[in-house]
Amino acid sequence: MGAENRKPFGSPPRCRIPALRKLIYRSQPDAPPAEGGVLFSKAEVQPSRERLVVDCKEGPESAADLRDPSCLAAVLGHLEGEFGIENVILSHYVERQYGPSAMEALRRIVEMAGLLSQLGTRPPAPNFPGLSRKQVAAKCAACPFNPRTLFDRLRSSLKRGFEEFHTAFSEATGELHRYREPGCKACVSATTNDLIYLFRSATDFGEATIRASPPTEVSR
Repeated sequence: MGAENRKPFGSPPRCRIPALRKLIYRSQPDAPPAEGGVLFSKAEVQPSRERLVVDCKEGPESAADLRDPSCLAAVLGHLEGEFGIENVILSHYVERQYGPSAMEALRRIVEMAGLLSQLGTRPPAPNFPGLSRKQVAAKCAACPFNPRTLFDRLRSSLKRGFEEFHTAFSEATGELHRYREPGCKACVSATTNDLIYLFRSATDFGEATIRASPPTEVSR
């Protein structure tokens, strides 16, 4: 496959959608190195075969599965910044190979992780005229809705799976709805808009779960 046809990971969309505050309250569900730790830190990109091979032999065979949150987080960490990867191999005594369907889901998750990183770069917009700059900076740094704090937390949960992301997202929207600090009004409004856009980005492709794309297993 030529480079011009390769699908890059981690290219978040740039546009914004106007906010309708009610939307975020519908988000409740019905029910550096790789982030999976040392166990999943060894990986090899094989460009000629368009695949990523992750060495999982140091852990139990049951952990070598993209349904495992630590394994998923590690694989997503390895995929960020890579191009042309069309298969993921989890190498244990039995190799698990994930093909096009799973790769499309992984690609979308990496894109969303990139979007969350982008949203986290927005500076806070405090309005506390009675406080010094230092006091305002300290207040913003401690705020759970500081864009960097909030979206980094959501990004970490996303990379461990949609179940954790749903939980973290629902908690964040509920807490934001109850937040009543007058000096944070502009910042809360911007964060609300960002969460609405994030919600719509997620539902564009639904719950792209790895369970829908079982791997091919090959005994070694």
